[in-house]
Amino acid sequence: MNKTKKITLSAMLVAIGTMFMVIGAVIEVMDLTAVAFASLLVTFAYIELGSPYTYLVWLCTSLATFLLYPGSLMWLMYLLIFGIYPILKGYIERLPRAFWWLIKLVFANVTFTLLVLGTEFIIGVPFFERDTLFGLPPIVVKAILWLMMNVMFVLYDIFITIMVRYYFTKLRDRFKSLLK
Repeated sequence: MNKTKKITLSAMLVAIGTMFMVIGAVIEVMDLTAVAFASLLVTFAYIELGSPYTYLVWLCTSLATFLLYPGSLMWLMYLLIFGIYPILKGYIERLPRAFWWLIKLVFANVTFTLLVLGTEFIIGVPFFERDTLFGLPPIVVKAILWLMMNVMFVLYDIFITIMVRYYFTKLRDRFKSLLK
């Protein structure tokens, strides 16, 4: 594929990813789903376009979402976790298999901590509500949410793996003629 096609495809992926993110920001129930689907576009860019274009799709989608809908923090979740993770997943899974989940969960917990600290102390928006859940102390609520975040991250990783396998087995042959 020549450079012009790669740039054009990258721009289309940024536009589609930004559309997913803005829809997810407007319909707040779909925010994490929209971010996950937008991250699949980064995975597609990683597979088909290669290194510099993948990073451009990730960064430009984050920037475009911030510019179009700055009131939502989805762009920050995408920038820190969901957008970069498909790229890192490709690199992590080249390492010995025994270290995969350790590195992935360390990444998830460090970036989630940065996201919480960034929203609470830099932006000034409380990430966790100050109210308690079912009368539980706030520390217990935070621990439950942290555990749920780890479970959801593992499910997200499995989702990406399934979608990559589906792409290679069912869809790649259909796109092959378009990507020449």
